[in-house]
Amino acid sequence: MDYQTIVIYSERSSTASLVAAILGSTSARIVCCSSAEQAIVACQREQPTIIIVLSVAPFIDGSEFITRIRARGKSTPAVYVVAWQQAEQTVLSLLECGVDQYMTFPICMERLRIKAEAQLNAKSRL
Repeated sequence: MDYQTIVIYSERSSTASLVAAILGSTSARIVCCSSAEQAIVACQREQPTIIIVLSVAPFIDGSEFITRIRARGKSTPAVYVVAWQQAEQTVLSLLECGVDQYMTFPICMERLRIKAEAQLNAKSRL
């Protein structure tokens, strides 16, 4: 059986580790990245089911980050962004560029885990 992967990108390794620990009870393998380039390479190599980005910065620098992390593979991974920004324009811009889910800190980590498990279960049924 193929395993599923979750890629977590955060410039702060402690934040990525916290999210990884919360998602550790899922059946997926978790890969943490501390730079945008690492995340892009990991996404192309791993073809993850879910990508969790703990910042909006990579999406606003004009690098086509969303296109680059959605590796050309069999399926399109879900992209979740968790950040502090609550401005409506920021949220709408991210959703328009292809982000599937936007959540703001402070976040209910149980909600994030449940969403991830639901996404993993939906992909495993395909």
